[in-house]
Amino acid sequence: MRRRALGAALLLAAAAAGQQPIAPATAVRGAITADKHGLVLPAGEFTVGELIEAAAAFLGRNYLYDPDVVAPREGFVLQRSVAMDAIGSEEVLGALLSARNLAAVPLDEARGVYQVVALDGDPRLLALLPWRTPQEILRRPRLREPAVTALELRSVDARQLAAALRQQALQPGAPTPWFAAFAAEERLLLLRGHRDQLAQVIVFVQQLERATGAAPAGDATLLRRVEQLERELAELRQQVAARAAR
Repeated sequence: MRRRALGAALLLAAAAAGQQPIAPATAVRGAITADKHGLVLPAGEFTVGELIEAAAAFLGRNYLYDPDVVAPREGFVLQRSVAMDAIGSEEVLGALLSARNLAAVPLDEARGVYQVVALDGDPRLLALLPWRTPQEILRRPRLREPAVTALELRSVDARQLAAALRQQALQPGAPTPWFAAFAAEERLLLLRGHRDQLAQVIVFVQQLERATGAAPAGDATLLRRVEQLERELAELRQQVAARAAR
């Protein structure tokens, strides 16, 4: 009873301060609210389910999930409160879900219906992956959403490039084993992975195309060219981040 009374009092205080209550306080955190700064997560402990429900309420979406899949996942602890706008809320939710081998994929994007699925064994995942154009991915390069895309190449053999990208993905310290690259034909590269990762690959491939477009096909192996351009990845990531901030 005392906890319920405390939660009700905090919700009333939030409303008086111009905040919209999203979820009441618990024994391990304050109330989740929305104000002029966006969605506000207080310092404290959160379950994965609580974060999904908070994002759903703030974004006006439906996130469908199986409690038996979500509930066993380890929760999160915030040392300080975090305020996020709609884009930030979606990006933070995607990053936190990914940290627990989960992902939110659209079932009916126009109507705001999403499904939270497991990245570590859910057989529905591949069938639910959204198709995104390279332009769409570069517009949201920080969003950790699993997706599939395709790149039409002009001067690089897609088969060689796919093999080189797969080899790099297997190196120690690679961001995720979930990334995949395939060649549909000589000039068509198919990519699967999280959008933030795909954005880096797209910019990298664009740079590679510019670097090799005027060179004879046999002057060096593609893998050597990839290795030479790897050192530019840090700069390319900064360019992607700058583009997203515009």
